[in-house]
Amino acid sequence: MTAFSRRHPLVNFIFFAFVLLITMVTEHPAILLISLLTAAGFALCCVGTGALLRQLRLIVPLMLFAALLNPLISRQGETVLFRFPWGSACTWEAVFYGMIAAVRLAAVLFWFACWNSVITSEKFLFLFGGAFPSLSLTLCMGLRFVPRLLRRMREVSQAQKCLHPDSRGLRHAGRVVSVTVTWAMENALDTASSMKSRGYGLHGRTAFSPYRFGVEDGIALLLIVLFGSVVLAGRLGGCLAFSFYPAVVGSNSVFTLICAVSFGLLAAYPLISEGKEALIWRSSR
Repeated sequence: MTAFSRRHPLVNFIFFAFVLLITMVTEHPAILLISLLTAAGFALCCVGTGALLRQLRLIVPLMLFAALLNPLISRQGETVLFRFPWGSACTWEAVFYGMIAAVRLAAVLFWFACWNSVITSEKFLFLFGGAFPSLSLTLCMGLRFVPRLLRRMREVSQAQKCLHPDSRGLRHAGRVVSVTVTWAMENALDTASSMKSRGYGLHGRTAFSPYRFGVEDGIALLLIVLFGSVVLAGRLGGCLAFSFYPAVVGSNSVFTLICAVSFGLLAAYPLISEGKEALIWRSSR
């Protein structure tokens, strides 16, 4: 568990809402590069080196695909680098746009990996269970369903191999799928009956919550909203304007620098919190 994940769920949610929104709506390379570096660093703190390397085996091919696809299909741009055998031109603008698209894709994937580690189902239900009880429960169950289903399929497959060592191919897969689907249906019925018996979703129902909004949470929320608002205001005001076609042209004013520094402080807040915790731990020893 990271220091940032111990913050109030509202602080966690507002932070991810800002960084994901800014990453997806901004095309300025400086903002996207900052987002990628900070997201990768925070993902390393959240999931560890081994899990991060496994994620890189998926993210790096996706980045290469996104970077190579755009020059193949886009003929826009005025700086021709070379021509493909089929006659279409490969332009610097198309190559650069593909690289930026790859950086944005990787940054978003890293941020969602951090989201899965920080925003647990309990936090999600705490945030939205009161206003949307049925929808919140459905989303939490849906997000947990796929990993649990895959894990259960592996368990059933190993058990079937012990019971039927010679069973292979389609027959083995049919048994595994049948057992797994039966378990999923029974588990869904048990969960529905349990939640109904506990009065989930009834008007006036109260629930225990371990989360308390403290002074440090208020300061963190204030800083996140402040830095995020500065970046979004700069995006709406044109301070982060950037175009790739027909030529690469972008804003590089003082306000652009202010927006980049603000987003850097915003995106690096979890890393700063982690560093602060490490310093306190070393000094206490």
